[in-house]
Amino acid sequence: MINMKTRWYVCLIVPSLMTACMHRPPAEREQDVPQAYLQLESEGEWVDAWWTAFGDPQLDALIEKALQGNLTLEQADARLRQAEALAAQVGAARIPSVTGEADASSTTRERSSSQGSTDSYRLGLAASYEVDLWGRVSSSIQAADQSMVSTAYDLQTASLSVAAQTAAAYYTWQYYVALQELLQDQLDARKKILSVVEARFHTAQASATDVLQQRERVAGAEADLFPVKASLQSAAFSLSVLVGEAPQQDLKLVPKPFPGLPARPPLGVPADLLSRRPDIQAAWARLASADWDVNAAKANRLPTLRLTGGAAYENSSLDEIFDSWVANLAAGLTAPLIDGGRLKAEVALAQAFADERFAAYRQSVLDALTEVEDALQLEQRQQDYVEAVERQLAASSLATQAVYNRYVRGQNTFFEALVQSTAQQDLEVVVLQAHFELLGDRIQLYRALGGDWDFILQTYRETNDE
Repeated sequence: MINMKTRWYVCLIVPSLMTACMHRPPAEREQDVPQAYLQLESEGEWVDAWWTAFGDPQLDALIEKALQGNLTLEQADARLRQAEALAAQVGAARIPSVTGEADASSTTRERSSSQGSTDSYRLGLAASYEVDLWGRVSSSIQAADQSMVSTAYDLQTASLSVAAQTAAAYYTWQYYVALQELLQDQLDARKKILSVVEARFHTAQASATDVLQQRERVAGAEADLFPVKASLQSAAFSLSVLVGEAPQQDLKLVPKPFPGLPARPPLGVPADLLSRRPDIQAAWARLASADWDVNAAKANRLPTLRLTGGAAYENSSLDEIFDSWVANLAAGLTAPLIDGGRLKAEVALAQAFADERFAAYRQSVLDALTEVEDALQLEQRQQDYVEAVERQLAASSLATQAVYNRYVRGQNTFFEALVQSTAQQDLEVVVLQAHFELLGDRIQLYRALGGDWDFILQTYRETNDE
């Protein structure tokens, strides 16, 4: 038992020792961010479900399916449930630990003249509780809670990534569909030209070389289709896996032209990323968890006060067991004296780990800012590039028609018409690819800007409840 004098000592040293062992909270750590982006032009309104801006119900359905069935997200959700269970386990230290006890015994005594036995029965409860003098228990609980929070943000980060990957895979599939159609049209056009050249050859208006060159172009166009078909099938497989289906599953997608680029979402200021990017929030929560671990490690070097108590009913007769009872209450104060520097090393280890987490957090902020700036610049330059190659294709189409007309009239050689036609068809592929890459840059911008993804937690909770 603790006497009155000891209690006064404890009351006097608690405030000073708690001040000495408390580690600075993560809120005191600062991170400088720029005041503005290099480019702030925006026309649209921000929505967390950014893919709806493309106006494609087929894409909307795919991403919704991916967010519910993607296996990477299922793993992230399982890790979150593990973290929740661990936090609940650590949080159990807030209340006393109570166990039930029951035992029965029989003692036999032998004497020279007689032999007898004594039975005894006991039922009771035993309780134990650590008084959190220095905040070790509460710090451990806070660390576990923040670790759980970081895992929840990890799930949101994975969801953001899966949505972007699904959109990118969908437009990759659309690209290869469009490329296959374009190459098929080019093959048909080359076959028509071959028919014209062969007809002119029979009338001595074209040479055998002209015919052979055009046949080579036809064969080349046929060969170009095979790798495109393989890439198209691979894109379909990737999309199936993203939504949680087997690669052979037919998603029954309908080919569509590429949509126009939606209005650019409002960017806000760089500081908004700190609350809008779930990966940054996860890094911050991991930092907070590490800081609380430092508190717990420091408190672990101080004395520990543990209260124990018990109450029991006991008697020699089972029928009369509740007629007598005993109770006890005790307090024990333990403190480390000689540990070879182990506890001090634990504090140093926790502090170094917290510093690592702070550096990781700062790095995640810098990475996020870089991703946004890169996405903005790439999209703007790609948009300029698309406009330039479209103008080039328009001019090439006029030139091809003029050169072909001159060839039919005998004013140009077939080689000149061949070169110009090849240049135009190559540009058609370049323009298609440029539009595809522009969509990819916009998807990357949406991904870099983040958003509020709390809804994904509700989605998985409802799925688990079912």
